[in-house]
Amino acid sequence: MIKRIIFKRKNNYILKYTLFLLLFIIIFYLISFYYFSSREYFVIPKFTDKYFVIPTNKEGEVVDYLDKKSLNKIDNEIQDFDFKNIDELDFTIQLYSNDNFENINKYLNNLLENKKEIIDYEDIFVFYKKTEIGTQYFITYKNYISKNNASEACDLLTIVKSCIILNLQN
Repeated sequence: MIKRIIFKRKNNYILKYTLFLLLFIIIFYLISFYYFSSREYFVIPKFTDKYFVIPTNKEGEVVDYLDKKSLNKIDNEIQDFDFKNIDELDFTIQLYSNDNFENINKYLNNLLENKKEIIDYEDIFVFYKKTEIGTQYFITYKNYISKNNASEACDLLTIVKSCIILNLQN
């Protein structure tokens, strides 16, 4: 009987220590899981610096293209073309726009040659706008009093796929 009591007590200690060890492992696992799952693995800081820097002290080296705007200031003065006065234009439909006058001239000649039955030369306006980055040339069609009139005409117009209505008074 004494053997049984000693053996039972020994079993109780083993059972108690096993349960205590298992409980400790579970608690340790839950704490470590919580700690590592809520922790950020790595942080990428927000980039606030400039992407490139042009040094003030170039140490004798020539830095190309410091003033990019000067590249676009090539004057395309076309002396022999009659640009129309657009002061009286309200709303007009843009047919084509480009910064190269040769492309504008080719498009205009092609348009007037292929669509001469549909388009009257008096309804075509060719003008340009100068900005600090260059000159932009436009070919537009007719003058409309309101945007709604121009939009209605756009729906009927077959010479362009999608219409861009220009408000030249703003």
